[in-house]
Amino acid sequence: MRLPEFAMERMQSTFEKQVRYDLSESGVEALTLEDAARSLEELRTVRLGYGDGRGREVTRALVASFHAGADPDQVLITTGTSEANFLALATLVSPGDEIVVVMPVYMQVHGIARGLGARVREVWLREEQGWRIDLDELRAAVGERTKAICVCQPNNPTAQRLTEGEVAEIARVAAARGAWVISDEIFRGAERDGDESASFAGRGDRIIVTGGLSKVYGMPGLRIGWLVGPRERVDAAWSFKDYTTIAPSTLSELIAEHALAKRDQLVKRARYLVSERWPLLESWALRHSRALHWTPPQAGSICFFSYQWPIDSVALSDRLIRDWSTMLVPGAHFSAERHLRIGFGMPSRILDSGLAALDRLLVELGL
Repeated sequence: MRLPEFAMERMQSTFEKQVRYDLSESGVEALTLEDAARSLEELRTVRLGYGDGRGREVTRALVASFHAGADPDQVLITTGTSEANFLALATLVSPGDEIVVVMPVYMQVHGIARGLGARVREVWLREEQGWRIDLDELRAAVGERTKAICVCQPNNPTAQRLTEGEVAEIARVAAARGAWVISDEIFRGAERDGDESASFAGRGDRIIVTGGLSKVYGMPGLRIGWLVGPRERVDAAWSFKDYTTIAPSTLSELIAEHALAKRDQLVKRARYLVSERWPLLESWALRHSRALHWTPPQAGSICFFSYQWPIDSVALSDRLIRDWSTMLVPGAHFSAERHLRIGFGMPSRILDSGLAALDRLLVELGL
């Protein structure tokens, strides 16, 4: 298995603890341990033994409760959503398979599929239509050799979401070809309008849904994710997991249980932060409206801008990191040059300062 470089994660892993203003973050402002835990005193007495490889039954039951038709045995607790995505593909895809990936997207699934020897067929959301999916193009891309359709619902980096009808049709197209749907739903719950995005869960026998606590729930440091699917896929992923992380972090899972038990409160918090902070980024963007184009985000604390400045996105990003200690994600990291993904879920002072740094760079470049 030879994986291509994951350019976005390599950049973030290198610089996220070095830059002063990190606008590359895609989740809402993180909680403190005191906010996240039921009781700090309770944690003092926890024995730090191995956890259950599948995840504790109570954790799995809580995850199952917001995935239609799922029961605890159809849930595997993983080390972040990244592991869930990896396990889903690694236990399903063989060399020579075809994988349809809806683009632009967080490039993990794209890279893993290639590393597994699959042929990746890209179906691009239509930017000129507000990043909507072309279902005719999707139907044409799915063939007899298609093993899976990979989607991100809501989408990263565009922060747009598929409608109920679009989700149902994608599931129907996959079922008609005997293909799987792997839906990364890590941003589900962070909708600006308060209406939860349609899920692929419960829409057939070949559906795998992944998610985690990082983006909506504000706890990326816990590294808790999940895979929800048919029992045979969960069992296959669990067996593979014996070779990787073995079991979730004991402390992380206990905190996760407390968080998932109050999921409604954390979703409400995420929607408040997204609604409160989007106007700050939108106001900045409007000042640059001659050079920028964007579709306002529907779900998640990110916006994907196209721009007309005569500089490639990686070059702009590199200068911003080097000269102004500020980081955002260049569109090239999503195979979408002349685009930028800017997060707005961080504290307002960081967002304002980071945008001011970007303004200073643009002046310095004469743009």
